[in-house]
Formats: sequence, C-alpha cells, structure tokens
Amino acid sequence: MSVDATLLKSLVEAAPEGVVVCDARAADHPVVFVNAAMEKLTGYDASQFLGRSLRFLQGEDHEQEGLAKIRAALQDGKSCQTTLRNYRRDGTMFWNEVTIQPLRDASGTVTHFAGFHREGGDRLRLPEARDKSDPALSTQTMLAYLRDDKLTGLLRRTYFDELVKRDWGLAQRESRRLSFLIFDLDCYFTYKETFGKNGSDQSFKRISRVIGGCFRRASDLCGRFDEDQIAAMTTGLDLAQASKLAEAVLGRVRDLAIHHPRSIVSRYVTASAGVVSLVPPHDAAPERIYEQALKALRDAKDLGRNRVVSREAD
Repeated sequence: MSVDATLLKSLVEAAPEGVVVCDARAADHPVVFVNAAMEKLTGYDASQFLGRSLRFLQGEDHEQEGLAKIRAALQDGKSCQTTLRNYRRDGTMFWNEVTIQPLRDASGTVTHFAGFHREGGDRLRLPEARDKSDPALSTQTMLAYLRDDKLTGLLRRTYFDELVKRDWGLAQRESRRLSFLIFDLDCYFTYKETFGKNGSDQSFKRISRVIGGCFRRASDLCGRFDEDQIAAMTTGLDLAQASKLAEAVLGRVRDLAIHHPRSIVSRYVTASAGVVSLVPPHDAAPERIYEQALKALRDAKDLGRNRVVSREAD
C-alpha cells in the first residue's frame, strides 16, 4: 500500500496515543519527531523534546526494571513493550506504557525507533517484527497500528476522515460522484446492558467484518465512525445503486441472526442506514455530506429502524 507522506504525517499527528520517533544512528537516540498526544501526555512542548534523549522523562528515577529491557532492545534493534515511571513537566509521576518498534531502511538497517506511549490502562499489543529480512515490516506494523481500529479492524475515524478529504478533493476536480453511507445498530444500548461489554464487543466485531466485506473495491472506504456506527464512502455509484448496496448490507447484518432479546424491532440485531449521494461542488467541505447522511440516518430511526433512507445531497 502506497501512502502519501503528508497523509501519513497527518495520521501520526492525529493518533490518540503519544508517538515519538528517535534517531537510531545518533548517540543517545535523540528525538526527531513528537506528536500532539505526546505533548498532552507529558506537558512538554515538541520543541522541548527535539534533539534530546527521552531519558529526561525519568527525572532522577533511573532504577527501573523496564529500562534494562529498553536498553537491550535499542542495542539489538528489536521491538519491546514495558511500563516506566515517567514525570510530567509539572513534576507529577505517571505510569507510561511504552512500545518501541525499530524502523528499517531498504537495506534492512535500523535507522529510527518509533515509540508509542500511553498512560495506564491495557498494554498496547503491537506484534514484534518476525522477519528481519523484510525491511518494510516494522513500518507496515506502525502504519497498521495508526490506521486500523483495534476492535473492528476497520479504519480508525481519524484516518477515515483524512482519506475522505483526499477523495473529496479529487471528486471536486474531476466532477466525480460520491456516495456516503452510515450504518447504526438498532437498540444496541439495551444489547450492551444485556450482554455486557465483552459480549457486545464480540458481536460488533462480527457485524463490522460483514459490513466491511461489502466495501472491497479499491476506491471504497469503510471505517468505524462512532461507537456503534460504521461509515463507508463509494465512488461512481448513483443514489439508487448506493441505496441498493445499503439494503444488501442490512440484509447481511440480519443474516448473522445475532439474538437480541430486548430489541423493539426484531428477535435479532438489525441496523439502520442513512445514504447521501452527490457530485461535490467546489465550494463545499466534506463535513456537509457527513451532516446530511446523519440526518438521513435519524430519519431511518424515526421511521421505525431496520431500513435505509437515502437522498441526493442538497
């Protein structure tokens, strides 16, 4: 997959966890990039990171078991995961869950280390590079982490939005038709109350795979839009075709036959959809199609759920 460098940078900047890139070829591995989430996590500005070793976040607290693990990983050019006591700019301590991933050039040489940082909570589970003969593997791993929603495997909202902006601009220049579809599960709040987080997450994962499988063209986009919502954007379909596709998606969700004892619609989990189609005018932003698709979705809910409401954009 070829990714534009500007798009990749925007994605890393928008990542919800702190991302830091350090130069593996220089002494003390100085920081060469830090994103906004890392600034928020630590209280330090990006300018206070650049050119420095991340050791400054440890303050005087250098006797930590995780530090030996990190030093070994840096020396051997391997990935690792550990937890450190770090200190914010105001002096408060926090537990920093750190994942380090080596980045290799075309010859397989480690040129940089990417660090992913978050406070407390569950450990990040980035797969370690298994095949060092593949210089692109660690970069692909980092991209997948930033791109994909961990539960569903669909695009994260931030990455989905970036791709929508890209395709929106192309459609404006080429007068190309776009269709935007939003799917929302019906009565899913009561499903969560009945089966709990683990049960509802597993069902949402199954449903997401089914919906994502309906958007496999190279030009299709499909991502997790909100907690219980999935959005997709297609190119070249007219409103009737996009509406028919949405109906097929709802049928696939029903075919899963996931029992829902408290639904007011059906014995099984169902979904509603809002669909909007247009050729983007030159003076419009993509937020316009979001708003109108969400309005169509609300209309589908008001009309009884388990249905599609579609319309041409104003």
